[in-house]
Amino acid sequence: MRSINFLASCRILMIFFLLGLAICPGLHANTPLDSSIISMFPKDVTELKYADLSGSRQFAWFPQFQAQLVPNDVLGLEQLLEATQEAQPEGVQPEGDQPPEQHPYIEQVAWAQVPISGSTHIVAIGVGQFDVGAIKMFLDSHGVSPIPAGSYEIYAAQPDLGMPEGYFSLIDNRTVAVGPLEGLQRILEIRAQKQPNLSGNADLMTLISQVNGQAVFWSVLDAAQARTAVQHLVPEVMKFPQANDVVVKLKQLSISVKGSEEMQFDFKVDSGSPKDAVVLSQLLEASMLAQRHQSAQDNPDLAKVLDGMVIKSSGNELDVRLTVTEDQMRGLADQNTFRLLM
Repeated sequence: MRSINFLASCRILMIFFLLGLAICPGLHANTPLDSSIISMFPKDVTELKYADLSGSRQFAWFPQFQAQLVPNDVLGLEQLLEATQEAQPEGVQPEGDQPPEQHPYIEQVAWAQVPISGSTHIVAIGVGQFDVGAIKMFLDSHGVSPIPAGSYEIYAAQPDLGMPEGYFSLIDNRTVAVGPLEGLQRILEIRAQKQPNLSGNADLMTLISQVNGQAVFWSVLDAAQARTAVQHLVPEVMKFPQANDVVVKLKQLSISVKGSEEMQFDFKVDSGSPKDAVVLSQLLEASMLAQRHQSAQDNPDLAKVLDGMVIKSSGNELDVRLTVTEDQMRGLADQNTFRLLM
């Protein structure tokens, strides 16, 4: 059993694992999220998360990542899609390019906290190969009626068919959306160009352009979310007297993950000024040194992970890089690390 110190150290590492998966040898594809999907999110979202799932299902750690971090609505929708596929008559070929055994899994997923009626709710958009006609026939055969939403349709979750919560919309043979009813209605209005979309959010779009297509996994956060993330995920840093003055000035945050023989996390934050970037780097280094010393006794594997961290500042930007092997990541995943990120 891991000690409490392990969990404390994980909080420091969590920012790097925000969308982290163990990248194994041979997983090099950097699949960009299409602009048509990005533009389905509202202009006023404050963060966007993305994961390419198609290349990671074959690995042993994938079930942990999926269960701990991917929104539950997405998992439920995949169960429903699987039930739909199993109900297909033998010999019937699904639409799309994928063979039956690979259909209709979600290949990519992006999600965000979408503002709805004074609060926020997670809405996710999945990309894959979906036989919309067959899925609708399957739902109709089980007495499931759609809710009209302009030129689109929304379905309520069906617990007896594998999807226990939420709503979903079969937008086309490549795109599905899941989330609360009001959230999906807003997404569909944006797709119909009745509301401003994320492409009009210059700050987030700048961050997205820097990581989209350049990394397998990424997350971008605006100023408010960046400040909250650092305060919540790196509480050890906040114990220093200077920390609050620096953190309140943070402008934005991005995390990207690139894979080769080891996985490489790149954490970049705009600190507001060169001085603040230097101070924040010093505070983070001091926190990591203390955790490294403690972990050397309590958790040698974690200490090795911390040894690979490189922290440097350049202008307003603080850049933190971390290299983690597959075995190290599997051990962290086993300790429910992803769950702490939600």
